[in-house]
Amino acid sequence: MSHGYATYGDDPEFSQEYADAVDPARRDLDELFAAVDGLRTAVEETDDRLRQDVANLTERLESGGAHRQEDRLDLLGRQLERLQQQVRALERAVRVADGVPRADLDDVGAETRALAAEAARWDDLHKELVTKEQRARHEQEIAHLDAVRSALSRCDADLLAVIGVLASTDRASRARGDAESRLRALATRRRTLLDEEIPAASAAAETARLALREADAVQARVVPQLERAERAWHDLQVRLRTRITDALGSDALLPMWFGHALGVAPPSGTSGDAWIRTAASVLAYRVTFGVTDQALPLGPPAAEGTDTTERRWTWRARLESDLDELAL
Repeated sequence: MSHGYATYGDDPEFSQEYADAVDPARRDLDELFAAVDGLRTAVEETDDRLRQDVANLTERLESGGAHRQEDRLDLLGRQLERLQQQVRALERAVRVADGVPRADLDDVGAETRALAAEAARWDDLHKELVTKEQRARHEQEIAHLDAVRSALSRCDADLLAVIGVLASTDRASRARGDAESRLRALATRRRTLLDEEIPAASAAAETARLALREADAVQARVVPQLERAERAWHDLQVRLRTRITDALGSDALLPMWFGHALGVAPPSGTSGDAWIRTAASVLAYRVTFGVTDQALPLGPPAAEGTDTTERRWTWRARLESDLDELAL
């Protein structure tokens, strides 16, 4: 069996001195490949047996006795997963030994890393903007001043009407007594509006107008930067998707972290687009936060006490959810 290395013993110009040195190394390499092939065959046979066991157990579960077999089925599932990982590791070892080129997806270059840094500014920039809810509260404060002033105008109109009643009625009439009581209530209300409510509403409205002017200035400054960050994210995604698809098309050996998270090829059907989007986002995460772990696609989890509401960890949680959906 040929494994891609030269057979120098067939060369008439190849001296016996070099042949004596090469033959032991060639024998060792043959033995290595024979051992790898034997291990892979054994794992595949065990894999087949486990699949048959799982199928048999599934059939038995469908006909009853689910509680008795759940633990056994779970154990077999974990064993199957471990064996599949061993098969992938052996296949990777064989491909490395055969000299298959390896794709270093993380080595994206300075320009792509600059795009990632620009895209990463979006969240911090967006936090500088006044939210719709905050803007609505400021506008309510301004509108409240108008409402209080309108209340004062109605109070004045009611006072004039009461004064007219007092001027046109007899002192001993019941209508005059009601008008006098109404006059006292309106006078108290007018004094409260002038001394308390209108000054407070005026101060709040002035503060709200200043806040809105500042918000408009921030928006004028930040929105163009947000647009640049959005364009950088789009360009980053295009670059990383192209990088991944080029590696897949070249049949290069993908990094271990990629295989652990996404397998070695996109699924068929409509889920293929979701697969490549998730793959590009995982790589964008690694580039953005400098993740270099070759086994864990998103690097180690957050340390105890870490604020998991920070952008890095919320993004990680979304990616973990996306990867879980792809695995379904």
